[in-house]
Amino acid sequence: MKKHFIGIFFIVTSLILTSTACSAGKSETAEPSTETPAVTENSEQKVSETDAPQAVYPPEGWVTDIREAYKTAMAEDKSILVDFTGSDWCVWCKKLSAEVFTTDEFKAYADENLVLLFLDFPNTFELSEEQVQHNQILAQMLEVQGYPTIWLLEQDLTPVMVTGYREGGAAEYIRHLNEDMPAIDEEQKASFRDGFTSAIEEYIGSLQS
Repeated sequence: MKKHFIGIFFIVTSLILTSTACSAGKSETAEPSTETPAVTENSEQKVSETDAPQAVYPPEGWVTDIREAYKTAMAEDKSILVDFTGSDWCVWCKKLSAEVFTTDEFKAYADENLVLLFLDFPNTFELSEEQVQHNQILAQMLEVQGYPTIWLLEQDLTPVMVTGYREGGAAEYIRHLNEDMPAIDEEQKASFRDGFTSAIEEYIGSLQS
């Protein structure tokens, strides 16, 4: 996988360092579950409240496959917001969901501007083997160290920013996504996009099919 990311490390590091103040002390880490899954990819399967933090999985309005997110974003001219989360155990993930992602204000903003990609690493319920692998590959590609980690990408997978939990609710989060993008060299952005795209194609599947 590293062959696709020569030079990409520097832009990831730059983005993460830029966002550290936003998420310092707010992320939690845990080993992702690798047990036999019960929730299938891209389904809205019912799960018991004791097993998952919501009755419909994934949450309404979110997709769980980078290929679907990419195709929708390209077709609808939207950015992609990627949520690396531990939905059933991570306190700050739950706060971000309750204070921002589930609010009417954010949902209205997302409907117009974002494709929402939900990449979960739960402890108390199981995802499909394919979904677990998909999520782990993307976490490795994007050097995710804790949860929540939020990536904002342009529709063609060009990086915009990396962030996490922020206080202030939906209005502040929307402002943050619109106004706090770090300055990134255009050549570096193109290099990241090309490497990321190639790695997805090789390790997950075609973005065009």
